[in-house]
Amino acid sequence: MDDLGRRAEQYRSHGGIHSAAVGDGEDLLFYAEDLGRHNTLDRIAGEALFKGVDLTGKMLVTSGRVSSEMVAKAALLGISLIASRTSPTDMAAQIGNQLGITLIGYVRGRKFNVYTHPQRLVVS
Repeated sequence: MDDLGRRAEQYRSHGGIHSAAVGDGEDLLFYAEDLGRHNTLDRIAGEALFKGVDLTGKMLVTSGRVSSEMVAKAALLGISLIASRTSPTDMAAQIGNQLGITLIGYVRGRKFNVYTHPQRLVVS
């Protein structure tokens, strides 16, 4: 989440821009900014497709609220965890629970809320 904030150049210069990134727990592999939070995930999916990168088991971090549509797209991409500075919608949490995606919200510093599949996390 810290890396996401550092890369959000358009947000700092213009405001009102969403950002998202996909990583493997060590590095951010893809990053996108857009007016629409859904579009950031679409941009990442497209870049991964063009580069032939499998996103199975990767993590999505996003600045915006996590919707049910974003969870469904993430599931199709094989993403196993979604974290956001804000919360998921109720429907997103239901779908994430059904599809085995861990949803984390209100990531602020070292604090966060886990909405689905907390058993998959190892927190030190």
